[in-house]
Amino acid sequence: MKRDRAGISVMFMTFIAISILSAIFLTYYLYLTQQNLSASEAQRIYAEAAQEKIEVILDRRARDILVNNTGGIGAVIKYLVGLDRSGATASLWEPPNPIIVPAGDHVMLADGVNATFPEGELYVMTERGNLFKAVPGGFRFEIEAYPSNITLGNASSTVITLKLKAILLETPEKGLILIVSDPNGCMMTNTTTRTHINTVTYSTTTIIGGTTTRVATIYWWWVPVDTITYIAGPTTMTVIGNVSAVYTTETLTRTDEWIEPLEPITLTFTTKTRTTITTPVTVNARTLDYWNEEARCFIWFKVLNATSGSRLAEAGVRVTAGTTTTTTAP
Repeated sequence: MKRDRAGISVMFMTFIAISILSAIFLTYYLYLTQQNLSASEAQRIYAEAAQEKIEVILDRRARDILVNNTGGIGAVIKYLVGLDRSGATASLWEPPNPIIVPAGDHVMLADGVNATFPEGELYVMTERGNLFKAVPGGFRFEIEAYPSNITLGNASSTVITLKLKAILLETPEKGLILIVSDPNGCMMTNTTTRTHINTVTYSTTTIIGGTTTRVATIYWWWVPVDTITYIAGPTTMTVIGNVSAVYTTETLTRTDEWIEPLEPITLTFTTKTRTTITTPVTVNARTLDYWNEEARCFIWFKVLNATSGSRLAEAGVRVTAGTTTTTTAP
């Protein structure tokens, strides 16, 4: 039974393929017949058919297809062909008016607006009988940074140029794209040592003085009139000696980011497009109370899908620590 079902499936698919090929040959035959062409002219038409090259991009979310004529000759869309492999059926849709796609140009076919999409896999058939499959669309981004090497001194800045090439064959979700900078690898380390007294040791000696007899004179209006004799008690004194100190040396390590993070750049794409966006960006070095001219690092500029966070492209700029800014964008 499985073998019979497999054979029936193959027969259905073969029938579908024959049906589509028959439609192609019939379209081509009718085209040549209507033109009432001679043999040499027919050869020219065959040569023209060989020049047709069409890129068909399907945006399933927007339910439309972008038809790009990338060949060297204009084309006319004759049919939209649907091939439903699960149901083993094929169907055609013929536009009420010719859809002309000049060489190097494009047209947009929207389901329910200016076209009716057959079910299943979509194909575009031209008047010359060529068949082109619609492929799912997507995004492609490329980002470049100029210059790719810069030098920054303490508290200095320089300008670089970011060049983003965007190729959107379908509209991105919510249309938001971010360009963010990642200077997290740009760290500068300073190591210092200091010596301080940890402990002090010493000894003490107590000295006691003996008793003494002293005489005090009594005055009246600056005139001495009498004397008093008295005995003074012993005097006690503590003397510190044999002082010594123990010193300790400490090593202190300090690490700082020496490149300021940049604010994210937000871009919005609401339609299919092929575009190049150029924007200047200022890269700033932090103000530090120390500076290591041997520091090296990379700043990575990343293109992100703002909705999913997925990384679409990135470019790196090599940064060298120096005394002054020596490199700027052209």
